[in-house]
Amino acid sequence: MDEETFAFGSFRLIPAQRMLLEDGKPLHLGSRALDILVTLVEGAGETIHKDQLIARTWPDTVVDEGALRVHVAALRKALGDGRGGKRYIANNPGRGYTFVASVTRERPPRPVPTPDGASAASSLPMSLTRIVGRDNVIAMLTAELLQRRLLTIVGPGGIGKTTVAVAVAEAVRASHRDGVWFVGLASLTDPELVPSALSTVVGISLSGTSPVSG
Repeated sequence: MDEETFAFGSFRLIPAQRMLLEDGKPLHLGSRALDILVTLVEGAGETIHKDQLIARTWPDTVVDEGALRVHVAALRKALGDGRGGKRYIANNPGRGYTFVASVTRERPPRPVPTPDGASAASSLPMSLTRIVGRDNVIAMLTAELLQRRLLTIVGPGGIGKTTVAVAVAEAVRASHRDGVWFVGLASLTDPELVPSALSTVVGISLSGTSPVSG
């Protein structure tokens, strides 16, 4: 799946996930408005003819231009177009619409094959049940992980933090040359045992000196 992300203003659009994030939080759009947004953003800076927008948004339905105007208006409202001097969508009368905000395209790094052609290693625990109702959270964290080296998931015990973290790790696994590794620390009673747990999982040996001392 192509996980290309489009960033503009405080928004991040992930077409493959059909997800729009505002300041890292999912912003709920109607399906038609999202289709219009994806089409406009993919062609940012160019005038997208109204007929092209209608054909992509309603591929199997005959609709008039009024339906397009209604959904563009809803999209503008959701983006805050026109508030605080922010402009996203310009109307070109008689022709169509142009996405006028500056857009940055981001792609996750391509997976690098190992010398023997095998896929990257992993120590992720296997999920025995289907994850329900966490798709938005997983997609949001996956997008954030493309921009940050460290993410911390906090919350009361038993709400599924580990389940979500493992799902995010699985989602980005192919993008990491050296694989993705899970280190369980719940059973440790002494913080001095953390380096040992890490080294055991990744398969390296430690010298007699603690790697975190000094």
